[in-house]
Amino acid sequence: MRGQVVNRLPIRCRPGFTLVELLVVIVIICLLLALLFPAVNGAREAARRVQCSNNLKQIALALLEFEANERAFPAAAKVSEKAPCRGCFDPWREARLASGFTPGTKHGTSWMLEVLPLLEQQQIFSAWNRQTNVLGNADLAQTNLAGFYCPSRRSGIRTSLDDHLNLVDSSWRGGGTDYGGCYGRLDGFHNDSSSTNNHRFCDMSGSVLIPLSGTATDPATKPDSGLLDGLFHATEMRSSGAVSDGLANVIMVGEMQRLRPRPGGTAAADTTNRTSQDGWAVGGVATLFGTATDVGRGNPGGINNNFFESIGSSHIGGAFVGMGDGSVRFLSESIDCSQNVSLLALLGSIRDGRSANLGTAD
Repeated sequence: MRGQVVNRLPIRCRPGFTLVELLVVIVIICLLLALLFPAVNGAREAARRVQCSNNLKQIALALLEFEANERAFPAAAKVSEKAPCRGCFDPWREARLASGFTPGTKHGTSWMLEVLPLLEQQQIFSAWNRQTNVLGNADLAQTNLAGFYCPSRRSGIRTSLDDHLNLVDSSWRGGGTDYGGCYGRLDGFHNDSSSTNNHRFCDMSGSVLIPLSGTATDPATKPDSGLLDGLFHATEMRSSGAVSDGLANVIMVGEMQRLRPRPGGTAAADTTNRTSQDGWAVGGVATLFGTATDVGRGNPGGINNNFFESIGSSHIGGAFVGMGDGSVRFLSESIDCSQNVSLLALLGSIRDGRSANLGTAD
């Protein structure tokens, strides 16, 4: 076969990406992902906001049903121990007493315990031992109830953010709440300088003027006038008939800030005034907030203001509240709170006769 010519087929190059083309594809994919992730996160947050709003709706409806059954809303706290100060109680101390009291005399429980049967939690309510306090019901009080957590903030106690240090016992890992009841437009708790004082709870009948220094448009008012009262009172059950301003114009429940002291801070605004309590079972500041503006006592007023008594949330731009008629509204951080007779403050009081209206409910 010498000299025979062998015909060879031409070599064909297989199609493929060049390095430049591959880099272009990667860049396009990254851009698409960058556009997609915010949209996904936004959709998730929208869903969380809806769930949070629904949580408040259920709590508000439970309170209205309780009022219909009992002819009054529950008292803010079941507390029997008068603190060593004029006109105040200490539900936090009473809730965490370990021993040394007569059975049935110490409780420190909150209004939230009373509405559990109306929130499909009859089992916890029935098992609660009324002969002892919150600490004596530790197993029940540590129960995580999904409807008491705002999903935008948390689904349970976050030890990484020291949530457990706001509980009755720092060893607890459950039983928190992101919601509370409104007690009015007054300075309802003591801005204690010592952790042993526990933000004691005023009984709202003292002679202290709110705000500390009145003005022509925002006159100083005594709590015992009733003009500052909210739906929740320290130990008194109030009926809807007490709400002369109209239930639709009064905040009943809402979201609460969960604050820890600012690291390295020494001023009151960074320490005691920035310290929350937590726990759905506990009466007092753990399950109550106010709408007051009282700068003289350190309360700047408004929403998400880092003051322990005020309303707040983990939503951007504001917080949800449940009104006295059961409707749920989102209040913007830009709502007028300049004085204790501004819109936000007035929404917290039930019978001051002043105009406070958010318009048509959503």
